[in-house]
Amino acid sequence: RWTNQELDLVLYQSRVRLIRGWDDLFNQLDEHTGGLILMRSSPYYRAVREFQEDGNLWEDRLTKLRAAFDAWIDVQRRWVYLEGIFFGSADIKAQLPAEYNRFKSVDG
Repeated sequence: RWTNQELDLVLYQSRVRLIRGWDDLFNQLDEHTGGLILMRSSPYYRAVREFQEDGNLWEDRLTKLRAAFDAWIDVQRRWVYLEGIFFGSADIKAQLPAEYNRFKSVDG
């Protein structure tokens, strides 16, 4: 299911695309991680080595995906916040020219 997962992107101020629907993504991750935990409690899981290997592989993938999404949502929130500050006010541009130029260079 994760192989064909598409992110819900929304155009933000006609400039960039942001991910929308974080709650759904995190809920799916939690649901699938919970499913793996339930599978581990099964006697069949412990009896078949291939199940254990696949389970460990998917647990690692989901853990890494969760970490990537956690970082991504944090960066997205911070960028939206700072974008509003630096591009929404001419006063900020005048008062903090070095910070404005730094953000503008990162914003690209």
